[in-house]
Amino acid sequence: MTTAYEDSYASWARDYDLFGEIGAVNQAERDFVRAVLVECGARTVLDCACGTGQHLIMLSNLGFELCGSDCSGPMLEVCRKNLELFRVDAETKACDYRTLESAWPQTFDAVLCLTQSLNHMLTHEDLVEALCSMRRRLEPKGVLLITQGTTHRTLESEFRFDLVVNTRDFSRVFARDIEEHFQTIHILDVFHSEERQRLEQHDIRIRIILEDEYRALLTEAGFSDVRIYGGYDRQAYDRRTSMKLIVIARP
Repeated sequence: MTTAYEDSYASWARDYDLFGEIGAVNQAERDFVRAVLVECGARTVLDCACGTGQHLIMLSNLGFELCGSDCSGPMLEVCRKNLELFRVDAETKACDYRTLESAWPQTFDAVLCLTQSLNHMLTHEDLVEALCSMRRRLEPKGVLLITQGTTHRTLESEFRFDLVVNTRDFSRVFARDIEEHFQTIHILDVFHSEERQRLEQHDIRIRIILEDEYRALLTEAGFSDVRIYGGYDRQAYDRRTSMKLIVIARP
């Protein structure tokens, strides 16, 4: 049974992009995603958790036919404004990625679910349902790309506070509460400009999914070729040192 989606981003969507410059993506990530898509001969790409459109903007000048969807209506509203601002031609729809076929009858050469988006599915059943839906939207030789920043190494870190933005007018702090199978990320936004002075907190609860569970989930969802890396350089995932967990899966 599909669990009802709780939109944790509704109150945060307006300020989400205060991470930095809209559309700015780490060059290593950009090169990696492009290489994966080129290697599989991708022409059509669906970002099924597109958020405010960061990766759609990143891919817009690389020649792909782009589509994007997101569970969060407020995030998708910001995404559409960003795409218009950057003159990005990408079709967007509101859609839960457990039921992608409800919005996207066509199949794609690649489906992206980036930046820890899959982890918002908190139950095994919802995770399998989401991955099955992604597989059904893929062409037979298509590729699913998943990325996240939670690894065995980051979970072992005793330092669970990150100052991710600190400018003259705004600061953002991440604080993590880690349980056995879940973590809650508390986002503290501190506005200290003349126009806006206040503290806002947003709490995002996500599931911890690591290497072995990814392999089991993707196999259950019908993927036959699953490769897991520890960074954009495609070095093998190492439980002691890897700071990223990247999945490339094919049906």
